Amino acid sequence: MLDKELLAYIKEKKGYLFATVIINIFGLILNLGITSSLIYAIYAFINSLATKGFIVLGLAVLLAISKAITIIISTKLTTKLADYVVLKLREDTYTKFLALNTNIAFSVNEMAQLSTEGIEQLRLYYSLYLPSFFYAMIAPLLLFVLFSFIDVVVALVYLVCIPLIPLSIVLVSKWAKRIFNKYWDIYLGLGDSFLDNVKGMKELKIFQYDKKRVKEMQESSEEFRNVTMKVLVMQLYSVSIMDLVAYGGAGIGIVLSLISLQNGLSWYLALFIILVGAEFFLPLRRLGSAFHIAMNGATAGKKVMKLLKAEEQIRPEEINGSLYSLSIKNLNFNYPDKPLILENINMEFNKGLYSIVGTSGSGKSTLAKIMANILNDYQGNVLFNAKWEAKEINLKGFYQKVAYVAASSYMMNKTIKEQFRFYNPNMTETRMWELLELVKMTETIKRNGGLDFLVKEGATNISGGEKQRLLIAYYLAKDYDFYIFDEATSNIDSESESIILAILENLSKNKIVINITHRLKNVLTSNYIYFLENSKIKEEGKVEELLTRPSTFRHIYQYQTNLEVIK
Repeated sequence: MLDKELLAYIKEKKGYLFATVIINIFGLILNLGITSSLIYAIYAFINSLATKGFIVLGLAVLLAISKAITIIISTKLTTKLADYVVLKLREDTYTKFLALNTNIAFSVNEMAQLSTEGIEQLRLYYSLYLPSFFYAMIAPLLLFVLFSFIDVVVALVYLVCIPLIPLSIVLVSKWAKRIFNKYWDIYLGLGDSFLDNVKGMKELKIFQYDKKRVKEMQESSEEFRNVTMKVLVMQLYSVSIMDLVAYGGAGIGIVLSLISLQNGLSWYLALFIILVGAEFFLPLRRLGSAFHIAMNGATAGKKVMKLLKAEEQIRPEEINGSLYSLSIKNLNFNYPDKPLILENINMEFNKGLYSIVGTSGSGKSTLAKIMANILNDYQGNVLFNAKWEAKEINLKGFYQKVAYVAASSYMMNKTIKEQFRFYNPNMTETRMWELLELVKMTETIKRNGGLDFLVKEGATNISGGEKQRLLIAYYLAKDYDFYIFDEATSNIDSESESIILAILENLSKNKIVINITHRLKNVLTSNYIYFLENSKIKEEGKVEELLTRPSTFRHIYQYQTNLEVIK
């Protein structure tokens, strides 16, 4: 019923929790005072003590106002506690996600769901369930002590009935835990699948796979609906059991109070027992209602805690100065349970323009991600400046020096000006226009409102070539040492392609620039070329060497050139 791990997470703010419980106990005392005042007022009016009756009624009003104030204070305390948890969890999960890089058990889509709805469920766990839990453990014991002085039999009956509520909660929790685990697994998987389908909608339509995928989504949705209904049924059964215990116990107490009244108990004490008897059960009844929220939140919390406890790879190396070289030695890489993607790769990069080419599936993009420190579970060495191993370099410092631009690179839903200043907060508008001119986007941007032009989500209001040119302009806004362009010129118009290639050539005069592409026409200005085939370096050398001697590179280059002539 109480998760120690989730409780330990708020140790710095546990004062909010204890203060809430104390305020709630004080509120219980006020309730007893209000009931006592009303009963005494009735007694006073019956015995013609009107003045005392009105005074006591006034006291009841003051107590009721005090009770309202305790509710306000309690709400503010739990809100502060919940806000603290939400902010801390979001910051911790984001920091952990970055620290783990790709060594993470959750996809980005699952992370998004956990860090939004999952954490919001935990908000309710901390603001509603935890205060209710501790209050529900204390309040019945205090009432038992009080009732013992009035009627021991009634007090004992209440005390015996009370454990039936938490017992029913415990019994239901075993069933609920399995259901909520399944609920969250299906929920996260369904969201992940839906987003993937949306992203790949064009391909699904082209290959006529969309109808089958829709059917799969319907089946998954139906499974989610079924497990949701099981959650609701479980909650209904649980609430019914708790109501039976709570109201049944209160009813038994009323009957026993009436019997005690016949046996000589004063009417005002009997009335007090009847009116206050429900207070025995209400705290645990509220706890039972909060329990279902707590189970959902705790299940989400376990997944979040699993992320926070994931072992981080310690990256002690800080980059000092500029990056001027990269050496790849005896590199091997494979994904889990897959054959080698890269085998015995040896490469050297210094300032200049380098190209890595090869057919689809040859390992080019995987190699780009290793150099960009996105994948680091490799064998061999990836050394910057002949001394810093890639997987040992602190990522924050690394990405201040290395830019990775891919065809799928993300462009934010912000204005041109805002995006430039995301990369360089101190950038002037004059410099922005200079970079836009460099990538030949000045006229396009001016036609669309200038630097306040808003690029829509997914860059849907500009062409693919314009998107790539803008991305390059953004990356040029910050002075990187090392640029990796992974298929940056794929699926774009010839004008944009020519502009980008000219920028790469000019940039390579002072930087390390690597152009990864399948179009061999785009590498003719390179200082050096690596040709990958079947996970290995099949050929390497300068352009003139590869084109003048019999080589696979020359054969594919001639083949691609002939295809373009035919078109």
